[in-house]
Amino acid sequence: MSTTALSTTNHSAEIAPFSWWNFWKYYLFFFYFSGLYQIIVVSSATAGGVGLRQSIYMSFLWLIPILLFPRYSKVISGVTGLVLWATSLVSMGYLALYGQDFSQSVLFIIFESNFSESREFLESYFKFWMIPALFVYSFLPYLLWKNLKPLYATKNLRFSMVFVLTFIVGWPSINRLVFHSMPLEHAITKQMDRMEPAAPWHLVFGYVKYRKTLAEIERHLLANKKLPPLKGLVDNNADSENTLILVIGESTNRQRMSLYGYQRKTTPRLDAIKNELLVFDNVYSPRPYTIETLEQVLTFADQKNPDLYLTKPTLINLMKQAGYKTFWITNQQTQTKRNTMLTTFSKQADEQIYLNNNRMQDSNQYDGVVIEPFKKVLNDSARKKFIIVHLLGTHRKYHYRFPEDFTVFKDNLDLPKWLDDDQSEEYNDYDNAIVYNDYVVSSLIDIFKKTGKNGMLVYFSDHGEEVYDNPEKLFTGRNEGAPTSTMYTIPFIVWRSDSWAESNVINNPDEIVHRLYSTSDFIYTWSELAGIRFDDFDAARSLVGQGFKSHPVWIGNPGIPSTLRDLRKQPFPDIELKQNTSVSGPEKNINTDAYRI
Repeated sequence: MSTTALSTTNHSAEIAPFSWWNFWKYYLFFFYFSGLYQIIVVSSATAGGVGLRQSIYMSFLWLIPILLFPRYSKVISGVTGLVLWATSLVSMGYLALYGQDFSQSVLFIIFESNFSESREFLESYFKFWMIPALFVYSFLPYLLWKNLKPLYATKNLRFSMVFVLTFIVGWPSINRLVFHSMPLEHAITKQMDRMEPAAPWHLVFGYVKYRKTLAEIERHLLANKKLPPLKGLVDNNADSENTLILVIGESTNRQRMSLYGYQRKTTPRLDAIKNELLVFDNVYSPRPYTIETLEQVLTFADQKNPDLYLTKPTLINLMKQAGYKTFWITNQQTQTKRNTMLTTFSKQADEQIYLNNNRMQDSNQYDGVVIEPFKKVLNDSARKKFIIVHLLGTHRKYHYRFPEDFTVFKDNLDLPKWLDDDQSEEYNDYDNAIVYNDYVVSSLIDIFKKTGKNGMLVYFSDHGEEVYDNPEKLFTGRNEGAPTSTMYTIPFIVWRSDSWAESNVINNPDEIVHRLYSTSDFIYTWSELAGIRFDDFDAARSLVGQGFKSHPVWIGNPGIPSTLRDLRKQPFPDIELKQNTSVSGPEKNINTDAYRI
């Protein structure tokens, strides 16, 4: 064929009618590698639909080179498809094995493992059904690719479509750069967040974030190691074998617990052992957010000195100095930008067990997963053990926090009259989440009790949560700018073995459980409970000590001093307790003492 004839043929192809059918076949081919995975995640209720939505948008990216170079579309789509196929196998395989969404946290575990551990993992989890499943998963996109044809169009149409697709894919960064004048780094981060659910970006950006987060964690850990030990530390229980346990809950408002007088039986197991517990009914969290709260709870920082967690020893440092082997068992996400400091705290422990590697919090990761690791740690040979168990508790979305057989509340009985059907469902979900949380916490106590070990267990929630509790302003979640009592009222209970209670006496327990207190001072309460003293110990800030003195209970953002509020002088209004006396079912007797300020 002559050069003129060849040129004519190519020109004819370039102006051939554009085929939308062919366009969407290409899109379906590319979408398959991220979309199928996300559809399984959503349909199995493993997680919410955010990842699916982002996969729908980001799959348009691969159509851009197809439109720019239509004569090479089959080759481009084939090479791109191989990359997407290979990278998608990682997340699909992880979902099949663990039932969890693949995330940056998984990369943390992968890169923290050695070759031997990886080989043992493959040997332990390999199943023969994986071979035909892999064949089916791979054959379907091959059939799609085989039937693809070049996507020809006029030059103007091709470049117009490239512009539109670029805008769709790049909207997260374009929106922040052009319309909100945000810094480039912020725009790039948001773009990465939106692209990460789709292959291959779950590995590419996941690894970038892993390296960045790891560097930040290592910086904090290095600074922590350089901190001098606490002066004059003395452990009154140094001669005994002790197991001390701290269970940290999540988003649990004590006003929704029957242990604290709520009309629904949301904590039947804890209610049954109430006579074994010290149930403190006037404890508040300083802030309604996990990280900001624990930066104070686990350190010497407080609302007036919020940065002391960076310059003074932490609770884990304190316990290690007292000779305890320390463990951190968590069902919270770890390797995320938001949780960097939380992961730093966990890495200060001698051993860590990370159980939740989902990308988003809206996933059905139940707290029951902590039970088996907890049993194993209890049997560790260490003479003195300090164990932190961090739960997902009743974190929103609430229907992901409990398995189906814990659906106790599902009708409109005993519900506030101001709720519509959707609100009633979420209200019930929150109460069901508390029922399951009751099961997990009481199980940990029961397991510990049956070991006969000498020690104690303390449980509290990091903060509370509002779930349509105020009829005059219906809201669910937390908002520090518009604080309500439900966001800050938290459960705080202590269980002690007989031997521990005998050697670590708490005076006037019936009186001290009503003390107004902030968990920002928790490190002093824990030290007193553990029988540990040091030069800077402040007895006035210990909830359980004889030296306790009333002092400000601050809530608010310490970065904005004008928002700080002392609950002694500015208590929450009574309107927020109306739910306890205005219900759609039969009237209930409520223990109003549980809600004192």
